[in-house]
Amino acid sequence: MSGISIHIQQREVTTSSVFFFQSLHRRGRGFTLIEFVAVIVMIGILSSAVMTSMQASLQLSVSTQADQFRRNLSHIQLLAISRGSRLRLTVNAAGTNYTVVSCDTSACSTTSAVTDPATGLNFSMNLSDGVTLAPTSNTLDFDSLGRPQASGSLITTSPARTYTLSGNGRSVQVTVLPITGFAQASY
Repeated sequence: MSGISIHIQQREVTTSSVFFFQSLHRRGRGFTLIEFVAVIVMIGILSSAVMTSMQASLQLSVSTQADQFRRNLSHIQLLAISRGSRLRLTVNAAGTNYTVVSCDTSACSTTSAVTDPATGLNFSMNLSDGVTLAPTSNTLDFDSLGRPQASGSLITTSPARTYTLSGNGRSVQVTVLPITGFAQASY
């Protein structure tokens, strides 16, 4: 080969590069006890932070759903006034769902769910994250003037109704006041 020359540069092997390669070789055999303990400690710290966050989120879910229920009670009251008819809130036996039905006649129909004008769907709410609503036995009606009723009679005792939303070790009470039908929550 004419005109092409290849130069190979020779490098001195120093003691520091020998130690570097020896440490790489040693690391290939496994982890030291200190490394293993450090990783276990980090995993423990991260998992406790995640569990705390999840627990707080589930407890917040009860408060959030209680607040939604309180707002829905006010919404039902306003729907009864705007429709000029009586509406009934019913809670299913498991306490995981509540529905609003129309009481256009003297008897309330359990099959004629009210359409929510905000969504265009039947006014029915499912509770999530293990939250339940009690009591399931009593219903609450709002007459055409938005006043709370039971069995066709105006409720004058205070509170008109008390509902308890509970789950994940937390309970929130939502009370409906007589005559005005104002709903408030106790956190």
